[in-house]
Amino acid sequence: MTKFIIRRILISIPVLIGISFLVYMLMQAAPGGPLAAFGLNPTLTSEQLDAIKKSWGLDKGPLEQYWSWFTAMLRGDWGTSFITRRPVLDEIVSRIPATLMLTITAFIIQQLIALPLGMWSAFKRYSFSDKFFTALSYIGFSTPTFWLGILLIYIFSANLKILPTGGITDAREATFNTPGYWDWWSKTPNEAFTSLAGHMILPVVTLVIVGIATDSRFMRSSMIETINQDYIRTARSKGLSEGQIIRKHALRPSLLPVVTNITLTLPTLIAGAIVTETIFSWPGMGKLFIDAVNRADYPIMIGIVFILSSLILIFNIIADVSYALLDPRIRF
Repeated sequence: MTKFIIRRILISIPVLIGISFLVYMLMQAAPGGPLAAFGLNPTLTSEQLDAIKKSWGLDKGPLEQYWSWFTAMLRGDWGTSFITRRPVLDEIVSRIPATLMLTITAFIIQQLIALPLGMWSAFKRYSFSDKFFTALSYIGFSTPTFWLGILLIYIFSANLKILPTGGITDAREATFNTPGYWDWWSKTPNEAFTSLAGHMILPVVTLVIVGIATDSRFMRSSMIETINQDYIRTARSKGLSEGQIIRKHALRPSLLPVVTNITLTLPTLIAGAIVTETIFSWPGMGKLFIDAVNRADYPIMIGIVFILSSLILIFNIIADVSYALLDPRIRF
């Protein structure tokens, strides 16, 4: 196992370098290139643009620019935002708490509902409840996230006026993740928690509805395949109850495809739910990425994509290791 993990890590290093090179070159090839952010200002003269090129290192060739960026990134210098003039790493780190609060909350609720629901549907296959939940899953799976979010805002914010339309704080409260905000938490924790929970409800529900539809179907199909195996029939012939069969024989092998789905989903959750955060003006990494795209802030875009690529590689390794832990028949 140890040798396998070390080998996978070593293989991932050149893959990550290749991804970073590809992403950087694609950003360079985008319409307008990195200078697009500065070209949005029509008052700049050609001399000023040339000076900007030199100050940001954009007067060098693409390969030289990439090498300068990559070596600086390894030293912890991820560049500076074209728009805010703040370090890229600071911009990203400041958005991580909001993203983690939203996505991890949604993910936990999603799994607590989706996994038991998928198992129930598998053992009650073709029953009325299975058909009912299957129909709901297809509706949830085919519902666009942006439409669902807007619908929830229209119902619960615009009409019923019981939940905020978006954001993570009210206008009268301090800006999120600032010293003033955490000071407000320390002085009035109940009020701060109630405010945060109220702002989280709609975006969490949006993520959970779509997520349950996907994960419950994964769990159902995996469980159906498992309970048709010979060793499950043998367990039934020995007189074991359905609960014992699920706990001792069916659950762990059934989780293998689910683990793959979950580990591939987690990086995107950490990187930010782009559509949901944008709709609800949630100040996380997803919204930061969309803002960077709209303003051609290439250092921010490259930083977020690089983080997402790294997380995908890491969680793929975690998924492979989890297979052996869940199913003793698997050996590396």
